[in-house]
Amino acid sequence: MYNILSVVSYSGVGKTTLIEGIIKELNKEGYNVGVIKHTCHDFDIDEEGKDTYKHRKSGAKKVCIISDKRVAYIEELKDNNPLYEMIQLYRDMDLIIIEGYKNYRFRRLEITRENKYKDILSNRSDLIGIVSDIEYDLNIKQFDLNDYKNISNYIEYCMKNEILSINDTEIKNILKE
Repeated sequence: MYNILSVVSYSGVGKTTLIEGIIKELNKEGYNVGVIKHTCHDFDIDEEGKDTYKHRKSGAKKVCIISDKRVAYIEELKDNNPLYEMIQLYRDMDLIIIEGYKNYRFRRLEITRENKYKDILSNRSDLIGIVSDIEYDLNIKQFDLNDYKNISNYIEYCMKNEILSINDTEIKNILKE
């Protein structure tokens, strides 16, 4: 079983800032939190000239570098979405926060802002809370944008009451949708 929380919104609304605040608060309470971030942009974490870069550029499909304190793994993908495999790597986390992947129906917090966008994009049955500077007339828990303590307390409540709990079969079904 996993505790998975999706944080969704449009670009530039504050997903990363919210997640940073949540992580800091939950770490104070002793929780191990992992984050999986989706981006629609191409990216590279490898530096030109480094050995792992040379290995990858020479044709290696998977490259890993390990030190006593960190591991980095790079895999070249071809029309493959490895989200399920990544979730499995986080099995030892108390909470997995997924940033982005707004089309997958995990339990979620959605961020809106008066000056960015106001419409809720999430299916109401997936939405456990709204983080915003707007008040909505909905029967859904709502938080101010920078209220990390109360948001984290609510996430902790959701974990303890299995609201965020999900098993492998449920994850696979969500990823098929």
